[in-house]
This record gives sequence, C-alpha cells and structure tokens, in this order.
Amino acid sequence: MLANIFERKGDQKNFWAELFAAKQNNMAIQANVVGLETHKLNEESVRCWVLEVEPTGTVKGLVPRMETGVEKSSEMNEFLGQTIPVMILHIDQDAEQVLCSRIRAIELMQEIALRRVKVGDQYTATVTKVSQNRIVAETSGFSFTFTNSDLKLPFKDLRYVYQVGHTITVEVKEIVRDEQSETRSEAADEGEQQPNETNTRSSTKLIVSPVLQDKWGLIGTKFNLRGVYKGVIKRQFDAGYWVELVPGLDVYCLHPKRSLHKGLLKEGQVVFIQLQRVNNKERRLSGEITRVIG
Repeated sequence: MLANIFERKGDQKNFWAELFAAKQNNMAIQANVVGLETHKLNEESVRCWVLEVEPTGTVKGLVPRMETGVEKSSEMNEFLGQTIPVMILHIDQDAEQVLCSRIRAIELMQEIALRRVKVGDQYTATVTKVSQNRIVAETSGFSFTFTNSDLKLPFKDLRYVYQVGHTITVEVKEIVRDEQSETRSEAADEGEQQPNETNTRSSTKLIVSPVLQDKWGLIGTKFNLRGVYKGVIKRQFDAGYWVELVPGLDVYCLHPKRSLHKGLLKEGQVVFIQLQRVNNKERRLSGEITRVIG
C-alpha cells in the first residue's frame, strides 16, 4: 500500500494520527528529500536524508544511510529534491522526528508488484539518475539501467535527452526467480549458519527493455525542412535548447536571435521553431526558435 500523506494539509493532531496509522499498517508513503544531515544513531555518526514530512516544516523525517538503499554515501546527494517511497520505523512525537527506511518501502512495493506482474506488461518508469552513457529508471520499487545501445539513440551524451524526473516506458521480458536465494533464506529461518551470506532480501528480479517509439519516419511527412512547427522546450543549455516536437523527436535550437528572449526561456515553454537542418545519418535535427507563445 502506498500513500502520500506527507502532502496532505490539515491540523497537526490529525497528521500525527495518520503517521501512527501508516506505521501500524506497514504502509509505504511518499516524501520529498530536502536535505542532508549527520545524526548520532547507536553512538555512531550517520549521514541521513532529511525528509519534508508535513507542509509547515516543523516535523523532520530522517532516513539513515543504511536505510537509503544507495551503495555509496556520495550518491545520497543525487536524491536531493526527489520524491521517494519510505516506511516509518520510529516516531518521536516529542522531538517531532520520524525515522524512515527507503529499503523497506522498496521491498514492500516489489512484493505488491510481483503479485500481478506478467511478461509483456508495460510500465512507466521514472528516471532517477542520468550520466553520459547510461540512465537509471525506477518503477514499483524495481531499478533498471539502460545504456545508449539499449535506448538506440544517436546522442553520445544521454544528458542531452534525459533529466531526473523524466519517464520512460518499459516492457517486462522475463521474471527471474532466484530459488537459491530463497533456499538460503529458508535455511536461515531454521537457524542454520550461513557463512558469507550477502543480500538475500531480493529473490526475484525483472528483466525489462525500453519501449522505443521511432518517430524519425515523421520527418518528410508530418515535419518538413524549412517548415515552422509548434514545440515545447525540453531542456536548456548554455548555447540553446532542445525543443520537443512530439515525444521522441527533438530539435536542437540556438538561442533566439531576438535579445528579448535570449537566455530567458525555460523548460516547458511553448515555442514555434523552423526546421533548418536534417541529418539522417546521425538522426539529428536543428532549427531556430521563431516565436515564443507560452
């Protein structure tokens, strides 16, 4: 079960009641990562995410490093500003603090998803990490990594195409159940010692592939050289913008010639562009922003 009580507004008394109910009912809830702090836990200094627990900001949520699910402490910075699922471990109403775990929320979400997932199902995954050569996307508690070759994109740098928060459609190709991992877990429950035991929490994984929609066929039919078309600014760079004509078809445009708009346009604004160059070999489009309308 996944709730979003952190975004609800209401009196403080009802909010605490909802927090206690979420903990008692083992609910995964959504929260925003708004900071990083170091706290003493069991006499040790531990790096923690700070969560936005309620609108007034008087209640602080904390996720200790060992409950984040990230491999390196430095990777905690990459989640700043993101919304993540967490489960409540402990509530200290006097100190107005809530101790949370992202790992346990992910395990719960995976358990729920695996009850209904089938090969061939398609899901919307959210991009959580972007580098030059790969992106990481998550859905239902599962995380997937895709490279340039997986995405079949002509760009050398995927940061030209994706940002954290963008979405991508994935299709389930295979459901792999790790029976050996399950056997080890059962043996551990019976009290047997398991030397060098590591990571037996997840016994099932999904093999997925991105659902690619090739829109290049629209060039020369719906979109023609020298034509003027409406688009949406997808990303801004020092020299210009990526403008999306339709999902999967972007045009690189330099800053508008009119100084009035130079450097002032933002992601999401609607513009008209003239398609000026088509590179069929590299599948790249170039154009010029001719009008800003929103």
